[in-house]
Amino acid sequence: MSTELPSFIDRFRRPEYTGENRCTPCTIVNVAIAVVLGAALTLVAIPFGIGVFALSLAAIYLRGYLVPGTPTLTKRYFPDWFLAAFDKHETSETVPRESDVEPEEVLSTAGVIRPCEEIDDLCLDDQFRNAWHDSMARVEEEGAEKSDLGAILDVDEDDLKFEEHDQAFLARLEGRHLGQWESHAALVADLAAARELRDRYPDWEALTVDDQSRVLSGLRIFLEECPECGGTVVPEQETVKSCCRSMDVVAANCQNCDARLLEVEQDR
Repeated sequence: MSTELPSFIDRFRRPEYTGENRCTPCTIVNVAIAVVLGAALTLVAIPFGIGVFALSLAAIYLRGYLVPGTPTLTKRYFPDWFLAAFDKHETSETVPRESDVEPEEVLSTAGVIRPCEEIDDLCLDDQFRNAWHDSMARVEEEGAEKSDLGAILDVDEDDLKFEEHDQAFLARLEGRHLGQWESHAALVADLAAARELRDRYPDWEALTVDDQSRVLSGLRIFLEECPECGGTVVPEQETVKSCCRSMDVVAANCQNCDARLLEVEQDR
């Protein structure tokens, strides 16, 4: 009997819409519907209304929604700014903050990027490319992620904790969210670049952490070799689906190990 009940309940579960995949707007809408429906039915019979409300909550808990098609309707008709507020898709990019700092200007002033010789575009300076790759190799070999990040953020490295969720790589300090990267490889690239930029850009330390992050993530666009597996970095456009919405992104992935180095919404 004890095994039959869980098995019976499992038939109704929809893991694609529950747990970490639960869509908060869908849940809010369906709970509101359950409240209205239960309240209306209590006018007919209080026990009946309470019973329907309880069953509705159970359905929302097990399936993620009460009304069929809610996830699709939510993505289609709710405004994107509202869905983004509840989106659980892990990405290092947040809503851009107003800033006078232009990553391209910082990198050009530091001599990190320059006009390409053969095409009308910007390329990495060869000397910086070699120094950057040497620094990435050092971080990987020494396992210096916590010490380097602690120095940048001026916190004790022993208090730093790293977490991985799917491909996202997070740094926390005493439970607080400190930073987020698309992967461990992206973190290594940023830490190594920060080390080199500190010597090449006189005002680097005067930049806010947010502005430093914008510069470093912009620099990752120029990576051609993965810092983690040595594979070729392939840029591409993708449509990423999360619990609440779909969005077009520009991404850069390591071909050999599939580590994601960069992901930004296309309209940014």
